[in-house]
Amino acid sequence: MFFSTTTTQMPSAKTVVSVAASAAGTAMLVRKLARDYLPHEVRDYLFFKVRDFIARFSNELTLVIEESDDGFNLNQLFKAAKFYLESKIPPHVRRIKINLPKKETKISLSVEKNEEIVDKFNGIHLTWRFISKQAPSKVVRDLLHYGPTVQNQVKFFELSFHKKHKDVILENYIPHVLKKSTEIIEEKKTLKLHTLKLDGMSGMDAWQSVNLDHPATFDTLAMDLDKKKRIMEDLERFVRRKEFYKRVGKAWKRGYLLFGPPGTGKSSLIAAMANYLKFDIYDLELTSLMGTSRLRKLLITTENKSILVVEDIDCSIDLAEGRANSMNSEKIPKHLRYRFNQYRVTLSELLNFVDGLWSSCGDERIIVFTTNHKHKLDPALLRSGRMDVHVHMSYCTPFAFKILASNYLGTTQHRLCTEIEGLIAETKVTPADIAEQLMKDEDAENVLRGLIEFLENKRRENDESKASEAEKVAIEEKGKQQLEENAVGEGTIIIE
Repeated sequence: MFFSTTTTQMPSAKTVVSVAASAAGTAMLVRKLARDYLPHEVRDYLFFKVRDFIARFSNELTLVIEESDDGFNLNQLFKAAKFYLESKIPPHVRRIKINLPKKETKISLSVEKNEEIVDKFNGIHLTWRFISKQAPSKVVRDLLHYGPTVQNQVKFFELSFHKKHKDVILENYIPHVLKKSTEIIEEKKTLKLHTLKLDGMSGMDAWQSVNLDHPATFDTLAMDLDKKKRIMEDLERFVRRKEFYKRVGKAWKRGYLLFGPPGTGKSSLIAAMANYLKFDIYDLELTSLMGTSRLRKLLITTENKSILVVEDIDCSIDLAEGRANSMNSEKIPKHLRYRFNQYRVTLSELLNFVDGLWSSCGDERIIVFTTNHKHKLDPALLRSGRMDVHVHMSYCTPFAFKILASNYLGTTQHRLCTEIEGLIAETKVTPADIAEQLMKDEDAENVLRGLIEFLENKRRENDESKASEAEKVAIEEKGKQQLEENAVGEGTIIIE
């Protein structure tokens, strides 16, 4: 009897390597063909479909952190993840985006799309992936015409881990990411000045920023010491009272009104406040806005720990009303005029912005209004709860001159300083006027003598102005007296 035996031949190592190499080559070829010939929309679709298919047989849970959940409100978790992962980029990552903004000194790093970063937390293995894909095109409609087609990028992070660790990740890891990112942001923070810019693509107002390089501080500010001390104490009290504002049910904000003649240092005080608190500044030009909806959107997109500035508020409101009336010109079609009248910022809307519901859309905010003419403001804008602190920016004082002399000349002990302080006490002159004179020469003697001559001329001008004003008042009083006599003669009763 014969028995036939069959032996299974194991493939040789050479064969295994050959097959693996062939498979890898095929995969690379398919990937290259897909990259070269398939539209990115198709590639993204296939990528997500394959990933979802594999996920059905996995115990992996993925959290999606989108850049924005409503189109214009930045997701704070997305921002936190971006800064947190900057310090977690491993050496083996193949593509890294680097950025050096204008006037910055530190390079920012970020991962390219679809790159993975592995992190560990309390022994838990986590995978971060950055995704960026094209969103459907849309057309932005303007008041008079349809705007251009806008292409949007949808950006988000994916955080993947074993689903059994869900509670630990949500309760411990996410707060850890937020805390670490806050530390990184504070360490790298450069103060910014944000101004409005019309987005050419969308036709909407948007914030653009530059570095805030203003050197003003409370030490260099030409202001009396007691006034500076009171402002600094108020700022310090504001930033440490988060729980107080929450307990009493008020928005965590503070309103300042800076009023006084031009050149008295209102802008310098705002810069000193920003440098003292490390707050960004948002310069809001009301006359450039077309409607309350844009004001709301701009307000929402401002960051916490910021100072929102509305300069020359008396002119802003007047110009807004005047602009609305001018919209009824013949250049605008009649059927569109009523729409322009709706797209303006009114006083009532501004008040709602200051202390209404929209004022509570952020934390730790300071709102600063400036004006050269406080008496022109509507009393509704000045009541308690809207402008918490009124700061009178007065003419230069002898103490303020000492600060300016120290800043510009490096001394306050010159023999001419006493004479100058006496002249300043008798003359209405702004710190800006004094600063301009102190910059005219590098020699202290020449500068101070020129300043004395300037102050003497200024004092004569003030005396002449006072005399003219007194004469004007006397004429008005005489006319008033004549009117009263006529009124009495006619049997009219005057009660004062």
